[in-house]
Amino acid sequence: MSKRLQSANVHFNESGTPVADSFDDVYFSNDSGCDETQHVFINGNDLAERWLNWQAAHFIIAETGFGTGLNCIIAMQQFKQFRAANPAHPLKRLFILSTEKFPLAEADLQNALAVFPSVREEVHALIEQYPPALGGCHRMNFDAWHTSVDLWLGDVHELLPQWHCPQNGLVDAWFLDGFAPSKNPDMWTDALFTQMARLSKTGASLATFTAAGVVKRGLKEAGFEIAKRNGFGRKRDMLTGILANPPANRVTTPWHYRYPDTPASPSQHIAIIGAGLAGSTLALALCKRGIRVSLFGQSPAPADGASGNRQGGFYPQLQADQSNPALIQAHGFLYARRYYDTLNANGLNFTWQPCGVLLLGFSEEVQKRQQNLLQKDLWPAQLIQPVNAAKASELSGIDIHGEGLFVPQGGWLCPAEVVDAQLEAARKTGLLDEFYNQRVALSKDGRKLTLSDDGKHIEADRVVIAAGHECAEMAQLAHLPLRPVRGQVEAIPEQAPLNELKTVLCHKGYLTPGWNGRHALGSTYVKGDT
Repeated sequence: MSKRLQSANVHFNESGTPVADSFDDVYFSNDSGCDETQHVFINGNDLAERWLNWQAAHFIIAETGFGTGLNCIIAMQQFKQFRAANPAHPLKRLFILSTEKFPLAEADLQNALAVFPSVREEVHALIEQYPPALGGCHRMNFDAWHTSVDLWLGDVHELLPQWHCPQNGLVDAWFLDGFAPSKNPDMWTDALFTQMARLSKTGASLATFTAAGVVKRGLKEAGFEIAKRNGFGRKRDMLTGILANPPANRVTTPWHYRYPDTPASPSQHIAIIGAGLAGSTLALALCKRGIRVSLFGQSPAPADGASGNRQGGFYPQLQADQSNPALIQAHGFLYARRYYDTLNANGLNFTWQPCGVLLLGFSEEVQKRQQNLLQKDLWPAQLIQPVNAAKASELSGIDIHGEGLFVPQGGWLCPAEVVDAQLEAARKTGLLDEFYNQRVALSKDGRKLTLSDDGKHIEADRVVIAAGHECAEMAQLAHLPLRPVRGQVEAIPEQAPLNELKTVLCHKGYLTPGWNGRHALGSTYVKGDT
């Protein structure tokens, strides 16, 4: 990616409806945005009836054009009502995959949605998790609505080909939205319709506000059966459709292909080797979905390795260019921030201070790297921003004598407490079994576990290895170029002037603000050693 993703430029017309300056088109009907979504996308895809008759555990909606998020919000609200009315129904979760090339700034999003009091709760939840304008996939989990939203920022023609698709298809219903074909012809192309067919299950539905001939013809050629329905408000017609003729070959199978078989289900048993941050996070996620988990740790208690540190700095390792490693760092960091905020909001008890992280320009080489990052201007300010010495001193609470970079959403947390809190929440589901002081051996097929103390055999439908540096010693992973790295973190007593420190400082390592009379100072590494 050669330049930063651009936010949409909008103004609000006399009806209070947002209008995109670049396309001279409204984001939703002047008559009623909520009613338009209900008529075109919810009713157009016959969602109420289909959900009642659905037998799978999840339903997937894909959308072209997130815009204000109103379509997602209405779908979330409707699904929450469906789950409340049908608590024993097999359909448990809604997934929405949405794309947006020009995301709204958060302030514009708030203004656009403020006129809909009937979805005030959903709007608040969306604003709390709304990501910065960074290209790629941002997952937002709305557990109170039994919904996960993957917001893909970028050009739809570049994004849809990236979506992995099982052989029987991925998408159950399409919200084919976006500015009118006459205003935004670059989106409404045969390439889009071909990707929709590739990703759709047989019988997948679509609905769109437009009845333009180019759209109708393109969808038919891609394999959809198209019908006209009455449009909303002043629009006479709209289109709906069903995928009747799916493409013969939907997928390629690279080494990282994500669908080796069917998704895990509550009838299955998952074994996790490793009881640190990764293992406990996965255990909680699976237990919340009704899946039985056996968790194995080699020490007497969980969080025995790096996850047992008292304080850990929390920030991404960014580069001047948006390389794949840098993007993984950025997206992982943003998701983790949303995740930890949600854990805290849900009452999980762990120490977490989102106090920001100050990256000091402590050498000429580091200063050059930081200036290069700023000049390329690829990362949103919500993720990282420059600070001068005066601002750095104000943020940190101590005297700083040089410029640097500030990560406002960073901070520090206690990894060991996060592990304990997640495992305690998983235990409350009654689906977690824990085995400690165990050296675990895997059978050749990777599914039979052998515990070291009594030779007991445990069968699992799937095995997840989250064992940190121990992975380098496992025969099943010998084909991967894994290298163990030994790190060291020290705890030093609080003392002046560091007792005034208000944010995490990064030099060659990091220094945290004091907690319980001590700072964490780290971390040093020795590669190839544990």
